[in-house]
Amino acid sequence: EIKMQDIRAIGFDMDYTLAQYKEPQFDKLAFDGAVRKLVTDKGYPEPVLNFTYNNANQFWIRGLIMDTQRGNFLKIDRHKYVRVAYHGFQ
Repeated sequence: EIKMQDIRAIGFDMDYTLAQYKEPQFDKLAFDGAVRKLVTDKGYPEPVLNFTYNNANQFWIRGLIMDTQRGNFLKIDRHKYVRVAYHGFQ
């Protein structure tokens, strides 16, 4: 039995087993929601609200791990090998 009051986050796998997603519409919806949450809930500066979703950049779609404590971004492939790593925006 799952107690929903103990759930802090729900993720979507997007492997199409439960639903078919329309890309890039679903991606834009997720992006816009994340931007709003960063500003309203996490205290990011208001100019973040001006960020726009660009579906031409496939880097952010799959295999992205964000280390929020250290500021690292890892892009992994389907075999879980790190292909690209960033610290902040460097």
